[in-house]
Amino acid sequence: MRLKRSFYTNDVYHLGKALLGKVLCIKEGNSIKRYRIVETESYGGATDRASHAYQYRRTKRTKPLYLIGGCVYIYLIYGMYYMLNITANKKEVPEAVLVRALEPLVHQNGKIKTNGPGKLCKYLGIDKAFNQLDLTTSDILYLEDDGYIVSEIVETKRINIDYAEEDKDRLWRFYIKNNLYVSKK
Repeated sequence: MRLKRSFYTNDVYHLGKALLGKVLCIKEGNSIKRYRIVETESYGGATDRASHAYQYRRTKRTKPLYLIGGCVYIYLIYGMYYMLNITANKKEVPEAVLVRALEPLVHQNGKIKTNGPGKLCKYLGIDKAFNQLDLTTSDILYLEDDGYIVSEIVETKRINIDYAEEDKDRLWRFYIKNNLYVSKK
């Protein structure tokens, strides 16, 4: 079942955990490919030094963060990797959850290509064209709940945010325990 707006309009901490186990659906040609979300990181907007919208910073880049929960925020890091984020909360509350890793729901041969935020975007062809999509209405990218129950969630520190002072110690990275597709244990 496709996720409705009310699922996304939760605070970013709870959304980060709630996204685990949900299915990311992406249109590829005439088919839909499905991947289970197994790792996320939450970014708390105006009060989180690790967020692009810390202190309500507004730029062309951060505009999607101010959309209602359930929209896509894509940004580029190191000039080469796109990052897929899902907005949380109400409109004008700039919170988002980074999707860090996906488990393919159809067996794939070869090396894992979805166990990191940059790798999964590259593999799925997610780029700036997806920026600001509404996951509740888009036919290109959306999320479903297939009834999967997450047995145990690990809560730990986010990765590569040492600049965020005391906010670097928040336990806002979530992953499904023992999942092979998690980027870093």
